[in-house]
Amino acid sequence: MNHHMCTSTSKTPPPTTPNAKTIYIIRHGVASHNVPDYQTGERPDLLDPKYTDPSLIRQGELQARVLGEHLRRRGLVASSGSIGNNSTIGVNENNILPIELVVCSPLTRCLQTASHIFPSYFNGSVEGITSSSEQQCIFSRKKDHFGNRIHVLNGDSRVCCHGDVREAYGMHYPDKRSPLSQLNFNFPTVAYHPSLTEHDIDWKHDTREKRQDVSERVRNFFVWLLQQPHDNVAIVTHGVWMECALLDYCPEVLEFGRKRVYNCEVYFGTLALSGPWVDG
Repeated sequence: MNHHMCTSTSKTPPPTTPNAKTIYIIRHGVASHNVPDYQTGERPDLLDPKYTDPSLIRQGELQARVLGEHLRRRGLVASSGSIGNNSTIGVNENNILPIELVVCSPLTRCLQTASHIFPSYFNGSVEGITSSSEQQCIFSRKKDHFGNRIHVLNGDSRVCCHGDVREAYGMHYPDKRSPLSQLNFNFPTVAYHPSLTEHDIDWKHDTREKRQDVSERVRNFFVWLLQQPHDNVAIVTHGVWMECALLDYCPEVLEFGRKRVYNCEVYFGTLALSGPWVDG
């Protein structure tokens, strides 16, 4: 299991810049489209609709549970007793502030990964949030630093699903998400960002996002995240998204493109208004 820092210190420092966040970026566990067919040895055909929004395989579930236990031992996962209605996650007995918010891609493999790493966060208090009026209990509207109106989570929200952290989409069926109603049925305690529609209107069968498109989503998401009330945030996402984010803001951790991101790897660092940076 590998954990990588976007900082030069041996421990994750608390943010020292106003509105700064400590972020932990996690790639999902191994899913069915990530492994060859056990009978033929052939790689999955990503253009085959049967691979639409695939689930984790047993190996991916175990990866996520092992990672969750590792983070719990480090004091980064809050206990179930501190998760719930109007609860505030504070510094624990090890003087460490646990992760307060988990933001997931709306693809099933990421939601499953997060639920195995942070099971207590999925036992929260937003069950049944389905209508726009009910979502107002979770999200409010405010202006960001650029004057744009954005949706802001309540401080006691623990898991949010956000479309800007999904994988590069188009053509490949594993990157086409399930209907929102199905996701909400399977993960009822998650707050789904209001921009998510019932059906995946972004995914197209004949075009695929380019790298610069993903990088733009990364930037938009970081701007949104900086407006949220949580200081320690985990982002459960995908390999291409992570590589775009890391190569754009701290490329040395990926050896300037010579290194790849693997399933259930974690990279952590500091996010500030000017973007993530490498200390030192």
